[in-house]
Amino acid sequence: MQAAVHRGVGEPTSIENLTISSAGPGEVRVAVSACAICHSDLMYVDGGWATSFPLVLGHEVSGRVVEIGEDVSNVTVGTPVVVSLIRTCGQCRPCLKGQDVACEGEISLDAKSPLKDKDGLVISQGLNTGGFAEQVLVHHSQVVEIPEEMPLSVASLLGCGVLTGVGATRNTAEVGEGDIVVVIGCGGVGIGAIQGARLAGAEVILAVDPEDHKHGTAIEMGATHTANPKIDNVVEVLNGAAGGRLADHVFVATSSISALSEAVELVSPMGALVLVGMPADGATFTIDPGMLAAQNQRILGSKMGTARLSIDVPDLIDNYLIGELTLDSMISSTHPLEDIDKAFEEVRTGQALRTLIVFNDASLGGNS
Repeated sequence: MQAAVHRGVGEPTSIENLTISSAGPGEVRVAVSACAICHSDLMYVDGGWATSFPLVLGHEVSGRVVEIGEDVSNVTVGTPVVVSLIRTCGQCRPCLKGQDVACEGEISLDAKSPLKDKDGLVISQGLNTGGFAEQVLVHHSQVVEIPEEMPLSVASLLGCGVLTGVGATRNTAEVGEGDIVVVIGCGGVGIGAIQGARLAGAEVILAVDPEDHKHGTAIEMGATHTANPKIDNVVEVLNGAAGGRLADHVFVATSSISALSEAVELVSPMGALVLVGMPADGATFTIDPGMLAAQNQRILGSKMGTARLSIDVPDLIDNYLIGELTLDSMISSTHPLEDIDKAFEEVRTGQALRTLIVFNDASLGGNS
């Protein structure tokens, strides 16, 4: 099968023929229809996060099951699915508490990648998935069946970006009706958070981004107000929008450290700062712990929207199918696998909301 292989930081991507293992016990092999590019992919390619090369990245996948191993009961051959990086053993303490993103169990794919190149060299499966390839082999817990009427191109967004953004509002912060919400960073994850806040009934949703061209999209997706931190005093904009109040929830959906430092000023007493974007390794920011205690404020991390795939993905699909969740217009462009470096550059420059690598005519919008 063809796959996009990264062999080092800053090196061009090579499209190579790889072999992929057959499905073992508890495993599912999927023919990829679409894989969205996430900023996490760029963090590895550009050296922001340490990793082992060579590897195949990509973790926001949709496609159809082509093989299942023993003990797989949640899908069958031919099932259309969303594939995510979240894999769970179902037996460890976090799994038994419903904390899927904190699974501590051992899964065979964690120890041995199913991918090899023409010389027999093992190619790592980036972020548990390796979705920039014609096929992926994953644990059955990573796949969720989707209905036939769900376009596979759109479904790929539910593997990470939208799941993370909406999940941060629903699962991590539990945004409620009438809340004041700020979302910093209006990329795919931030737009997901904006939509999640809208669906929760937030009264004010302030979208903050230094790129003015993103403000219109933020409004279309549910933001009530926007601010450009390069030009505007964001605290004043928030006060004006919220009748002098600060935010119950501030979601930082960017890897910018300066955004984290500035976000603290937007949090109300009893409010929460929710860290969704993941900065480069070793990045730090400063906060006054006395202020945090005196104001009874909270800082929350939100990995993958604290998602439970078997619950959250079907909920998001329902939201989409009844017209509550907008996904189609989040796709800025689609590219074939051989143009992946061009697609990466679109994401790197911030011009694209979500860029897809497509296979099997997923760009046409059909579940086929």
